[in-house]
Amino acid sequence: MSVVAVITADDLFDTTDPNEHDNQINQTSSNQALTKMVETALYCNDTKITYKGGVREIIGNPTEGALLDWANQMALTENVKEISKLPFDSAYKYMATLVDVEDKRYIYLKGAPDVLLDLVEKEVSHNQVKVFDESPWNEKIATNAKLGQRLLAAAYKEVSNTKETLTHEDISSDMILVGLFGIIDPPKKEAIEAVRVSRQAGISVKMITGDHKDTAMAIAKDIGIENYADALVGKDIEALSDEELEKVVMSTDVYARTTPEHKLRLVEAIQRNGQIVGMTGDGVNDAPALKQADIGIAMGIKGTEVTKDAADMVLSDDNFATITSAVKEGRRVYENLKKTIYFSLPTAFAQGLLVVVSLLADRPLPLSSVQILWLNMVTTITLSFALGFEPLDEKGMTRPPRDPKENILSSYAIFRTVYVSLLLAGLGFLVNSFLGSKGASIPIMQTTLITTLVFGQVFYMINCREIIRFSITKTILSNKVLWYSLAILAILQLLVTYAPFMHVALGTTVITGQHIGLSVLAGLAVFIIVEIEKTITRTFFKPKN
Repeated sequence: MSVVAVITADDLFDTTDPNEHDNQINQTSSNQALTKMVETALYCNDTKITYKGGVREIIGNPTEGALLDWANQMALTENVKEISKLPFDSAYKYMATLVDVEDKRYIYLKGAPDVLLDLVEKEVSHNQVKVFDESPWNEKIATNAKLGQRLLAAAYKEVSNTKETLTHEDISSDMILVGLFGIIDPPKKEAIEAVRVSRQAGISVKMITGDHKDTAMAIAKDIGIENYADALVGKDIEALSDEELEKVVMSTDVYARTTPEHKLRLVEAIQRNGQIVGMTGDGVNDAPALKQADIGIAMGIKGTEVTKDAADMVLSDDNFATITSAVKEGRRVYENLKKTIYFSLPTAFAQGLLVVVSLLADRPLPLSSVQILWLNMVTTITLSFALGFEPLDEKGMTRPPRDPKENILSSYAIFRTVYVSLLLAGLGFLVNSFLGSKGASIPIMQTTLITTLVFGQVFYMINCREIIRFSITKTILSNKVLWYSLAILAILQLLVTYAPFMHVALGTTVITGQHIGLSVLAGLAVFIIVEIEKTITRTFFKPKN
């Protein structure tokens, strides 16, 4: 944030032009308006700038930090003593200080131009104090605000040396306007990108600011906020009933000259439209709106402790783009939770079906309790763990937000659970019956069945990488945890099949390549059948998943 223009009744100083820099410094002592602008920036200010290890740090308000940066360049040396102060408050939108400068006592005032223009009675022009003429100043304000500049007005008056306390009544008369500060806070590239990504993701971004309407509209246009041309100001909001505001708020995205009460009403109005609201803020006055919002988001660097306490989330870097990153991560976690459920339920039910059907048919259990425990505790957990690290698919941030009332177990999820459970259990019984007809021993039948279920789960886990779309995508290579899980599972399965101590523990035995091939074919059948079903489902039924 920096001062880019200093506007007086007679001059417009471009502070970004190096060629004018020395000229501005030379005029400080001879140009009364410019001198008072520098004094206001220095003495009507609560912020300090420090340097730690060569790194500049602002302690206080960034806007006041920008004023200090400019004023410190103007080489003004005066004996100063602060006597009293009226701190800035959004309720009255100005700050005032009572200051001794050399042998005289002054009140310095800075704040919103539309407020100060109602307070001043005179202005400095051609080094003289004249009667205030508002019309030219309104033109200057409109011109610079449309450039995206945040404008602050500066005024002063001399008072008696006996005055010790500053009150609001003291600035209600005889104030002299000296000029305007034009301040630019250029939007970060990542913020512009974050707004674009948010819009794609179905998230409406609204700007609620205390700035001038034209300034807000110019910045909103630069960063890509929709519906910026029909901005409302605080007075417009006050004129609307709750019912009227509820209708207007969905089609208007920019609000200027707002107070904490306006912010709270806007949050409530959006919520009454059935929307989920995330509200950002850094000041004490933002706390009510943050508390009311579904997700209050405070700034971790410049945010006050009150704001942080009222918020649900704190941005450690004060970067709006971090919010979209959090949304992306939240969607990834939710999608991976669904994938894990889609994987875990059918595989668990399939193992249960093997036992239940065998009991109902009065046949020997195909697997021992220890073997079933091995499948549940080792195989299933190892594979489901990999799904938790799946990246968000490339369309994940272009889909609209999900309905918070939507059940994670949809009708399609139940359908998938039922038929995959039957498929896995059916293939297990088929393999078992085939081996039994060949006269295989019970250990061989059990080991082959375990291997069949493992391959069935491996291939079905790959199916679950995409719930509806085809599962073999380029992102399969980016999930390293998936490959680590498969490697660990392969080692464990080799131990189960070929390690004598595992034979003793689980009752398994060595099986041949033909048995393993049979298991692989069964697993491959699961993969093909599920992918065919997914193709039919997304073609003809188009489920939300």
